[in-house]
Amino acid sequence: MTDRELAEKAVRLCQKRGAEQAEALLIHQEEKAAGVFDQEVQIDGETATAHAILRIFRDNRGAVIHGNVSSEELLESLVNQAFAILQDTSPDKYLGPADRSEVGAFAGDLQIYDEQLARIPLNRMKEIALAAEQAVKQQDSRTEHLITTNLQVQTETVNLHTSEGFADSYQNTVATLVISAVMDTYAAPMARLNPDDHKRNLVGTATAVTRSLDGLDVAKTAERTVQRLTRMIGARSSPAGEVPVLFSPLAARGIASMLLQLCSGPASLFIEAATLGKVGEAICSPQLTLVDDATKAKGIGSIPFDHEGVKPTRKMVIEKGVLQGYLLNSYYARALRRHSTGNAIASGDARFGVRHSNAYIEAGQSDPNDLVADLKRGLLVTRFLSYSMALSNNFTQAAEGFWIEDGKLSHPVRAAAIVAPLHEMLKNIVAVGRDLDADAAIASPTLLVSKMNVSPLI
Repeated sequence: MTDRELAEKAVRLCQKRGAEQAEALLIHQEEKAAGVFDQEVQIDGETATAHAILRIFRDNRGAVIHGNVSSEELLESLVNQAFAILQDTSPDKYLGPADRSEVGAFAGDLQIYDEQLARIPLNRMKEIALAAEQAVKQQDSRTEHLITTNLQVQTETVNLHTSEGFADSYQNTVATLVISAVMDTYAAPMARLNPDDHKRNLVGTATAVTRSLDGLDVAKTAERTVQRLTRMIGARSSPAGEVPVLFSPLAARGIASMLLQLCSGPASLFIEAATLGKVGEAICSPQLTLVDDATKAKGIGSIPFDHEGVKPTRKMVIEKGVLQGYLLNSYYARALRRHSTGNAIASGDARFGVRHSNAYIEAGQSDPNDLVADLKRGLLVTRFLSYSMALSNNFTQAAEGFWIEDGKLSHPVRAAAIVAPLHEMLKNIVAVGRDLDADAAIASPTLLVSKMNVSPLI
């Protein structure tokens, strides 16, 4: 029985048992992996998994169950479990499938499936992983014997069938290359300026994610790995004070991610402390525009329909500092009296979750080098050392980067705390760089915040 037939049968069984609405989402994943360390293949293999998510509704109650439906017997067992869960749930007037007027698939070619990548042999993956290791060594010989490369290729087939008449499927491919290199700081002459540095190792990691084999840039990923590895040679403690803080694109990605969490249905509906403001209000600097676009060709987050069968779109989340809307699935859309934005993702909750697609802060006009040159004193953050706490009134992060004096990068900063009230920090974004690289699922150009409290951690 095909996935499509299994999905149809699952919905029929749920309706026969008394479900008013039912959905069956079947996801097949095939993964191949090749990992290399010190010119030796450490990981080499492929796996395949089949996963099903059934969601049912009756009398304003909902239940969701995950499991294996590779046979009719397993399918019937999963349906029985779903109805057992349903009996113990409470009514919720917002529960239910997507509105029929919002259901549908994106008609264009999103270019999210690459046959060449789906069929790549393991031997070719090993060659790419070995080539990535060699590319790092060629750029810096001090990394000899200290490089790990991992290449993973995932092919996914998604089938969705609902009692409301939606039935469709799609395939997608993703290749992920991760390169990590380690260097003993004592091997770097400049590091000996700091007596304690011989006790530390520097680590540099870079990741490339692409939908196609042609899009896998080994040389660029190796170059980023070495840059991130060597930039902290000679790192010192940070001075303390209230200064401007410049966020590099990699670090600014964390700010974009935090904004996406705060501008999603769950945060807006349930967590009062997380509310930045109402739709139509200015919630941050007019320099900032945040977009979520599920229709971008070859986008890592691009999909023809979400897990409820809603057609995704390109939407403005924040435009010139003004909140334009939330990322929503059907549940949160009904609760907020709005429309689904096609951002539903299946979860263990009958309400389902909300996720971004391809999200980015739009590029500005500023040259990042000019932003550094214009600062008398400040901090350039290149990487966060802690996770964003989006549901807080304060923005607090541990970070590393470079201290800026008289418009120049003075020295690397190994660990500093950067703190500011969240609303104040967002209002104080005074410049946006023109260096946006939107290949990642979340991306941002350089951002300049006019003032934050900075203090050393080490």
